[in-house]
Amino acid sequence: MDAAVVGGGPAGSLAAILLGKSYDVALFEEHQSAGFPVQCAGLVSDKCYKKLKEHCKAEKAIENHIKGAFFFSPSGKIVLEGRGEAVVVERKILDRLLFERAAERAKVFVKEKARLNGFRIITPSREVSAEKIIGADGVNSTVREHFGFPTMGFFTAVQVEAKFEPLDENCVELYFGGNWSDSFFAYAIPLGDTARIGVVSRSSPLRYLENLMKRHPSVSGRVEGSAVELNAGAIPDRLVKFSKRDVALIGDAAGMVKPYTGGGLYYHLIAAEKLAESFPDLKGYEKSYLKEMGREYRFGYAVRKLYSLPDEKLEQLFSAMADFDFRGVHMDSPSTLIRKAADISFRLLRKPSLAFYLVKSLFL
Repeated sequence: MDAAVVGGGPAGSLAAILLGKSYDVALFEEHQSAGFPVQCAGLVSDKCYKKLKEHCKAEKAIENHIKGAFFFSPSGKIVLEGRGEAVVVERKILDRLLFERAAERAKVFVKEKARLNGFRIITPSREVSAEKIIGADGVNSTVREHFGFPTMGFFTAVQVEAKFEPLDENCVELYFGGNWSDSFFAYAIPLGDTARIGVVSRSSPLRYLENLMKRHPSVSGRVEGSAVELNAGAIPDRLVKFSKRDVALIGDAAGMVKPYTGGGLYYHLIAAEKLAESFPDLKGYEKSYLKEMGREYRFGYAVRKLYSLPDEKLEQLFSAMADFDFRGVHMDSPSTLIRKAADISFRLLRKPSLAFYLVKSLFL
C-alpha cells in the first residue's frame, strides 16, 4: 500500500481522491459514514465551491446562496456591510459526496477505528501496512499523537438551528464583542425560515450562545421559538508542523483552518492538491503548502487578535471603518486586505489613539 489515509472527513477524502489517481491508497473512517457528527457551519466561498465541484457534485449539498455579510459592533449599534459571493452547504451531504468519490479512487473502510503500530494500521477486522501514512483524523488526531507531532490548542464552536428573521436572507451576520464570545465571534447563517446561530469561543460557548439569543440588541428580537438542532465541535487554534519523512497530517489534524473564521474546507483543498503534487515527498508537501498559504496564516492570526480587543476599542474601530468598501477583500485570503491598506491607514490616522493602541496590541 503506497498510502493509508486515516480519517474520512473532507481533508481525508480529498487526499484519497487526488492521491488515488496515481497511487495505491486506503482510506479508514471510524464512523458508519462520513459527515457525522456535524461540526461545521457550512459556509464556503465561491472560490472554494468551484474547486469542490471539480471533485464531486457539490451542487447537491447547497442550501443557500450568500451575497455578503453584516458585521455588528459589540453594542450592536454599528453595522458594517461587506459584499462577496459564497454558498451554504449541508456538510452531511457534502462530506458523503466527497467520501463516495474517494471510494472510486481508493480502498475505503468504514467503521474501522484505526490503531497504529509503527506503519501498520490495525482495526478490529484487518491490518494494513503502508509506505506513507496521512493523518486526517481531526483535532484529536491519533496519528499526530502516535508520531509525536506538536499539539495545538482549540476553540469550541456551538451552534443551533432555529427560526430567525435575518436582515437579508442572503447575507450572513457576525457579532463581535466580549458579551458574545471571549476571543472570537458569534454568527447567524440564514437558511430560509431558519438560521444556523452559533458561537466560537475559548470557553463557555453555550453560555455565550444563550446570551446572544436572549440579550443581543439585534439578534434577540429576531429569534423565534426554540432551537431544533444542536451541534458542537472543536476548532484548532494554530497550524503545527505537519510532515516527517514517511508521515504527514492534513486538515484539522494539522491545524489547517482559517485563523480568523475557523473554516477549513478551502485550506484542506489546497493542502490535498499540494500533497498529491509532492507525493511521496512529504516534506516537500509541507514546504509547498506553506509557500502558498503561509502569508494567509500570518494575516489571519493578526486579524484574529482584533476579536480580543476590549469592547470600547472594538466599538471605536467599527466607527473608524464606517462605510468601508470591502470589495476586493476575499474571505479565504486575508492578505487581500493589503489592497485596502491606504484606506485603512487613512481612517485610523484620524483616530491617533486607536491607531497607536492597535499597533501596540497587534505588532509589539
